[in-house]
Formats: sequence, structure tokens, C-alpha cells
Amino acid sequence: MAKFRHFLLQDTRTQYGYTSTSSGGGKKNSPPRPERTTHANKLLTNLVRAEKKAKARQEKEPAREGLQFIPMVFDESSNFKLELEQVENTSPGARIVSAKQRNGRTEYLVAIPDSEVGKFANKFRAYRDENTKKEKPKHEKLSSSVESIDAAELKDYWTGASDTLPDANTSLWWEVWLDLSDSDEDVEKWFRDTAKTQKLQLSQERVRFPDRLVILGHASFEQWRNFPGLLKHLAELRQANIVAGEFTSLTPAGQAEFINSMLARTKFAGSDAVRVCILDKGAERGHLLLEDSLAEQDTQAWDIEWGSDDHDGHGTAMAGVCLFGPLEKPLYSDEENTLLHRLESVKILPRKGENNPPDYGPITIGSMALAETASPETQRIFCMAVTAPGDDQWRPTLWSAALDQAASGASDNHRRLLVLSAGNLRDDIGKNYPHENHVSSVEDPAQSWNALTVGGYTNLAWIQEEGLEGYSPIAKPGTLSPRSRTSLCWGNEPWPYKPDVVFEGGNYASDSSGFVTEPEDLQVLTTRSSVDGDAPLGTIRDTSAATAQAARMAAILQAEYPGYWPETIRGLVVHSAEWTPQMLEEFPYRDRKQRLRVYGMGVPDLGRARRSAKGFTTMVIQDELQPFVYGSSKNATNEMHIHDLPIPREVLEDLGDTEVRMRLTLSYFIEPNPPRRGYVARYQYASHGLRFSLRRPQETPEKMRKRLSRLFWEKDENGKAIRPPKGSTITDDRTWDLGPEQISVRGSVHSDCWSGTAAQLASSNFVAVHPVTGWWRFRREQETVERKARYSLIVSISTNDTSVDLHTMVANEIKTRVETQTPVVTEIESQ
Repeated sequence: MAKFRHFLLQDTRTQYGYTSTSSGGGKKNSPPRPERTTHANKLLTNLVRAEKKAKARQEKEPAREGLQFIPMVFDESSNFKLELEQVENTSPGARIVSAKQRNGRTEYLVAIPDSEVGKFANKFRAYRDENTKKEKPKHEKLSSSVESIDAAELKDYWTGASDTLPDANTSLWWEVWLDLSDSDEDVEKWFRDTAKTQKLQLSQERVRFPDRLVILGHASFEQWRNFPGLLKHLAELRQANIVAGEFTSLTPAGQAEFINSMLARTKFAGSDAVRVCILDKGAERGHLLLEDSLAEQDTQAWDIEWGSDDHDGHGTAMAGVCLFGPLEKPLYSDEENTLLHRLESVKILPRKGENNPPDYGPITIGSMALAETASPETQRIFCMAVTAPGDDQWRPTLWSAALDQAASGASDNHRRLLVLSAGNLRDDIGKNYPHENHVSSVEDPAQSWNALTVGGYTNLAWIQEEGLEGYSPIAKPGTLSPRSRTSLCWGNEPWPYKPDVVFEGGNYASDSSGFVTEPEDLQVLTTRSSVDGDAPLGTIRDTSAATAQAARMAAILQAEYPGYWPETIRGLVVHSAEWTPQMLEEFPYRDRKQRLRVYGMGVPDLGRARRSAKGFTTMVIQDELQPFVYGSSKNATNEMHIHDLPIPREVLEDLGDTEVRMRLTLSYFIEPNPPRRGYVARYQYASHGLRFSLRRPQETPEKMRKRLSRLFWEKDENGKAIRPPKGSTITDDRTWDLGPEQISVRGSVHSDCWSGTAAQLASSNFVAVHPVTGWWRFRREQETVERKARYSLIVSISTNDTSVDLHTMVANEIKTRVETQTPVVTEIESQ
């Protein structure tokens, strides 16, 4: 079958002004407001008491030395959402420091300047005593959304996933989140100098976000209480996560025969090829299968004293899969094997125990920088199967946010693709499968928005090892690998579905008594380090094996399409994924959200991601838009793009009822804002969001624009936009795999597919990309508000009708546009 390169489209878009047509979310303020006099007096009493308590504590607690503000806790009403903007607007110097959930409510830690507490009192009195022109209590929204107010204690700065603080006198590693906003002081120097006088151990590393500095410190909670002036700059305290640490039966000589035969058929990539950079425990570059793809200068360690060799065996096992994939096929095959990528290795874990301090955010970023500095012109995919347990679940951590920031290029304008493991169950594997997987969250840092997070599924079920007669595989083929973690326990939290995709992670087996074992027949064949014995071949399993396969796929795609952005490569991997029949049976359409939480978009297919074919063709658009525009009073959304896809409308209309499928994937990187201050407006984690919308059958371009942007609505005599009458919007009668509501609220990669007729496809030539809100929009600096956002839009059309050559149809349409000077430039190569 002929294979064709994807079409890379350029200049397909038209820019339009954009204002959302949404009238906003449902009103939360439907319950009755509290009785104003009683509630106002309660808030006034709370405020006076909180101010007195704070001043009394300031005289006794060293951590409060030098405070020019009063930290208070505003407890949000269970019925009404706290008006955060009104809190900050009440006092120009007031700011939201952090937010956390407790007993079903949100508690906001608010810093109010000493001289401005009275401004809140004035508003609460006005709420009690005065009405607006519409005879409503003044400042009603603010006042009724505050349940109570109290002075903040040091424990209120704790934003860990668990409500339970560590023991006050137990020393451990903490993430100390320092506030950089509204401070001319060198906060880092002050913190390090003060820690030195207190004889506290600090990490030499640090991570910087737009208005936060994070440094790890080893201390007890009581020592932080006695840290002079800590609350002047403290925003949050969190506990740092700690990282836990037929070939195999042949003799080493027998394995070597297969290896030598394979080497004779293998052409290795040159020194300038794309690389997979493995962040793990080192790699054994002297291995016969690795030495031609892993140069000595490409093996490094975060700490030079660790050495770059593989002290554990895991890194070498990862390397074999990252380079070759599962080795069973290339070892058995007689075919030539041409490699398009190479390897790099940076050791991020010490030879014994874990890093001390557990600075995995800075260490990971620093290790990535080591590889980039050694070979700055090289394209690379970063691969990491190291995870940490914890209670964070979906919440951003220092580690995950640092990776998001590195991927986004926020600090250096260099985007990166990171492939991360979802993490593995650690105990009682297979004992309560799959329930235990469903209640076990992916581990830190796999909740990262920008990374490609990989879980495990399995097709391995055949056991022929001696001594394992009577054992049965735990997982059925096509379902979840027994150790793979999921995000099913996250519920409806506003976070991406994780994992994004799944790859082969191996299987386990049990006997009639329930005893579980790990047959090598149900694992992935790979390279073996000499620390594990003399045999050069061994096995790897679980999400480590899956992550290595995903990184290899990404590297092959990057080598195939060197002009594609990291966002595009991630998008192609997701775009090529499909759910197995078993996954669809386990989670049918009504349970598709749960399916996404367990399997992501399914199992990627390298062939589909790499090449188009006669009945399957892929178009790629790489572009950027400016989501927001700076304004004198309120920043607004700015623009949307509508792309005119080269879909041959007349030809498709002639095909009528021929069945077709169309898939769209939108991939972009966000800049993170990780402080835990609530997930609304200016405090959202993501800098921005983008969404796609496809033209609907029978929808005119004008109606499509009206459906998407309020700017295209008719205006009344006062210039106010008039919402189109009910029923005037064309409904979408195509059958989507997920439905627009599924792709519109999660993460930074959105993918969906619809099935229908060629006639419906004929009118699906316009696809819009438009912004949704994010923290960029609410910044005060015009440079930040008006940053541009890159995105990749991937569109595939396919049919099972072998008489229909979709690829040629699209190629002809492109050729016609070029000849008529319609602006579409593409990459077309047959191979």
C-alpha cells in the first residue's frame, strides 16, 4: 500500500475578532441570601476579633516579625461563591495568598494591609445599613459569600492535599512557596541568609514562577513557626514528595547470537539525529545493542559523583525499548532495521536511597539543561518513568508545574516534549484488579498539563514458562495493565484526563489460590544491564515499558517531520490513538468520561501517526494566535482563527452516503501558575485555553461566525449585541465519539472524531480555533496579556471504501488552490 507524507498546510486561516457567545455559567446564587443585619454584625465581630488576635500573635511569634499586613482566613459560604475580585478591590493592597478545600468549603488566605482593615468593615456596615438604587443591599455579593473571617495561623499556609499537618516536631523536607509580588527585596537572599542563622538545611536549587519562588527546606513545623519574618513572604507550605525507588531462558551466548544477527541488519542513526533523553538511573552504554546509539559524551549525571553508569538496571532496560521498542520482533525478524533516532541519558537518582533534598523539580529541569547544553542544536524527546507517591492527585505540584513551565518555554522560549509515566501500583498487585487501579491516582508529576502522560494496557496473555501451569493472566487482552494508575478517582475536578494514551505495559498472572506472580512471558523484552547478570537480554514491565515505547514513537515522528513542533508531535501521538474493543465494552458511550480517565484516548498507532494512505489522509496546521487584548479597564478576548481546509466539496457531495470519519486534534502548551489560590479567573493554573469548533452541515460561514463570536451578532439602536433567536443556530447532527462538551473543559490537548457521510464531510471544511480564559488575561502588564499562543491543529479524514482515494482528492484540491493562488501551501511527498 502506498504511503504518503502528511499535508502541512499554511496560510489557511482568516482572523476574526472574538467575544464568547456564552452567557456565563449557571448562577450559584440561587439560594436565599443570609439575613443581612445578623450576618453583617457577625462579619464585623469576626473582623475585629481577627485583627486583635493577629496583633497579639505578632508580639509572640517570630514568624510574624516585620509584618505590615494582617493574614486572615475568609471562609467561603457553602451557597455563594466568594467574589475574589471584590475582595482585592476593597483594598488596593489586599491579595489572595492561597486557597484550599476543607469540609466541602473553600478557605482563602487573604493578606490585608494593617491600615486597610477598616475598608472591609465599611463595606460590611454598608451591606447592613444601605441599599443600592435598585433597593438591594450594598456589597451584597461580597458580604453574603463570606461565611466567616478569622486570623490566620501558620497552619493555614499549609496547602497539602491532606488536611492533616505533619507532626509539629518532626523534621522533614518542605516545599516553601515564597511570594514575589509587591516586594522589592531580594527574597531568595533573605530566605537563605535567615535559614543559615537558624541552622536550617535548604536545597541549593530553586524554581521560579511568575510571582512565586519555591525552595525546599528541611525543618519541623515548629522551626518554621520560629523562623524570623517568615510570613512577610510566605505563600504556601507543602510537604515534598519522596521518590521510592523465548529469549530470557537462553544462555548469554544464545542471546548473543540473536543480538549479533540483529546488529548485522541494523543501520544506526548519525550523531545529529533526534534523541530520546532518558531521565532515570543511568544507562550502560557498553551494551552491544546500545553502544552505537549512546555516545560517552551523551551520558551524564545530575551529580557528577554519582557517575553516569547504570547502578540499578532500570535505565538500561528503558534505553532498549526507547531505541528499538519491544525486542521480540526485531530479534526474530530477518528484515533490515533502520533507526532514525539516538539516545541520551542523564542520571537523576543517586546510587542509594533518594535525593536529599528531594528537589525533583529543579533536578529534572537541570538534568534536561545538561543534555541541551551538551548538544544545543539537537532535537530531543525527554522520557521519564520516575514518579513520586503522594496525596496531590490532580493538584499541581512543584515538580509537575516545573515540567509544565519547561515544556511551555516560558523561561527561554524553547518548547519541549516530555513523555512521563502515569506511575504504578506499589502493593498487592492484581489482588483487587481493576478496582485498585481505579482508586489509585496517577503519581506526581504525571498530572502535568503539557507532558504526554502514558499509562499501561496489555495484549500479553500467553504463558508458556515451565512451572506456571495453571496460572491465568490477570488482565484480559486489550484492557488495563494490572499496575497502571488512572485519574478515575479525581471525579469532576477541572483537570486534564490522565493518562493521555496507553502503551503495552505487560501483564501478571495468578493461580487458583490468588497468588500473583510476574511471568517473563507477560513482560516486554529489552536490553539488560550487567548489574542484573551476564545475560544481555531481560524484561521490563508496567508504565516504564509503556513510557519508553511512547518516547520512541515521538522520536520517530520528530525525525520523520523535523519541522513539526513539540506540540504537534504530542498531538500526532494522541491523534493516532484508538480504544480497543475491550475498552469500549468496559466503558461504553455513557461512561466515556470514565474511559478517558482510565485509558486516555487509547492506544496510539505509529503507522497512522507517521504516514497517510489512500483512504486515510492527515492535514497539519501550525499557527499562533493572540488570545487576549490589553484594555484600560478590563482585558478581553481578542481573536479567533477559521481555517479553510482543502476538502474537495463537489467530489464529496457526489459520493453522497459513503461512510467517512473525520478526526480533529488541537494541541498547545500552557504556561503554569501553580500557587493554590483557587481555580477561578486570575488564579487559574493555565495561562490560556484554546478550543476548536467545526462547521456544521447546512451551516453557512456567516452562521458559523455568529455561533462562535458575539461580535457578529446584530446590534440594537444602542449598539448592544442582540442574541440570535432561539432555533436559528444550526444543530450538529454528526455522531461524535466524545461530544463537544467532553473536549471543551480538560487540559491542553483536545481530540474527537465523528462518523457520518461524505455529504456531511463536504460542508465540514471550516474549523475555528478560539480562546477561553486563563491567567494571562488578568495580568496588569500588557506584554503578558498580549502574548501569543502557538497551537497545532491536526485533521484526518478516512473511509473504509477502497474505491475512494481521499488522499488524491485532497492533493488535487490543494493543487487547484495553488494554481488559482488561493493561499494554501503544503508539503506533499510520496514515499
